[in-house]
Amino acid sequence: MTAGPPSVDPADGLPVLEVGPWSAEKHDYLRRYITATRAARARYLPPLGRGGAAFIDLFAGPGRARIREHKGTIEGSPLVAAQHGEAPFTHILLCESDPANAEALRRRLEGDARVHVFEGDCNVEIDRVAAAIPPYGLNLALIDPFGITPLHFETMAKLARFERMDILLHFPTGDMTRNLHQYETRITRFLGTDAWQSRVGRPRDIPKLIDVLGEELEKFGYQKADVRSAPFHDQPVLKNTRNVQLYHLVLATKHELGERIWRSVIRTEGSGQKRLF
Repeated sequence: MTAGPPSVDPADGLPVLEVGPWSAEKHDYLRRYITATRAARARYLPPLGRGGAAFIDLFAGPGRARIREHKGTIEGSPLVAAQHGEAPFTHILLCESDPANAEALRRRLEGDARVHVFEGDCNVEIDRVAAAIPPYGLNLALIDPFGITPLHFETMAKLARFERMDILLHFPTGDMTRNLHQYETRITRFLGTDAWQSRVGRPRDIPKLIDVLGEELEKFGYQKADVRSAPFHDQPVLKNTRNVQLYHLVLATKHELGERIWRSVIRTEGSGQKRLF
């Protein structure tokens, strides 16, 4: 998956990203998971709780996107999270490397005291992001890179060290499948280990890397069974208009409740069709 050049939303004159139709499906899964976890999140919000709840987006974009060959724009993940009204997040922490996109985020979310935009590479900014996360909160991180190169495992690990941190990851299956033998060093950096090399020798084996990721996250308290790739069809797979796999959408959670909620959410695809397991 690649993002096209930025264009402008005529409604506000700010940049939008040109994306494929699968982006709407991604945002639908995110929106439904946020909604489905509202009761659990409410226990951490005043007046019942004091821990708080952060939404973290490491590749936030400008906040809105235009689906190629379609009219109009759609809300990006930062706006999906910010506009959620039931048990709302207490912190919305957005990282964006492009200065124009970062400024668009600030303007689109202007006046929302919960929002903090970190401008720069998320692998560089991650310590500042982590410092703003409520340590005793119920937190959700969306990690949605446009491929394998922009994300280092250690960046993910700094989020994984929080006691309650669900990670919704767009696992870039397509990028690694196309570039397996050119990306060996990058895959090791992305997964935090070179153990994958003995298990993946052909492009069609790439989804097995989700198991490797699960083993690495297990060291931080995540249940390996909650970061699943086998059978591969039990995680949502986002495809392009030619039916080519782009991503596996994977939730990593430390708690059984998060796993149960995710299973319920993904029983319905973004198109509204029921999935069979």
